Amino acid sequence: MPAVYAPDGAVGPAPVSLATSPNVLTGIRIGVLDNGKPNAGLLLTRVGEQLAARTGATLSLVTDKGPGGNAATPCTEAVMERLAAECDVALTGSADCGSCTSWSVHDTIQLEDLGVPTVVATTTGFVDLTRQVAAGFGLPEARIAVFPHPLGGTPDDTILMWADAAVDEVIALLTHIG
Repeated sequence: MPAVYAPDGAVGPAPVSLATSPNVLTGIRIGVLDNGKPNAGLLLTRVGEQLAARTGATLSLVTDKGPGGNAATPCTEAVMERLAAECDVALTGSADCGSCTSWSVHDTIQLEDLGVPTVVATTTGFVDLTRQVAAGFGLPEARIAVFPHPLGGTPDDTILMWADAAVDEVIALLTHIG
């Protein structure tokens, strides 16, 4: 007798909602999750510093993904738990290649699911992929900040200028203003 398999079953990840945005950023703790891509840490840390200076928040944690973690892997559970415990909002990325985009969005969605509003930094060359991955993971409205491409190989002073120029957009994404 031939086996008959039921066609129903899990079809994808459960939808995720954005974490509740703070009304203001004054007094909040900002975390940076650096995926190790060239200039990601420089860009995200500068955005966090400028965000703190502009709003009265504190850049409380800058971290990598943990032992064995890199741009092409998920953030370790220990680092994810630390971010959730020590940060009120987070910045992560950069999503500027194939696998790092997928994992940056994955980390973003995981943080949102843990209640941490999170902005993922992507570049103009990968913004469409970033949006597609976010939709595929069940969060099409993910908070995405777009920077010029490429980040790697771009001089530090240019990266800092791009970071400074993005602060208003990141404030709007984190507070839903604008």
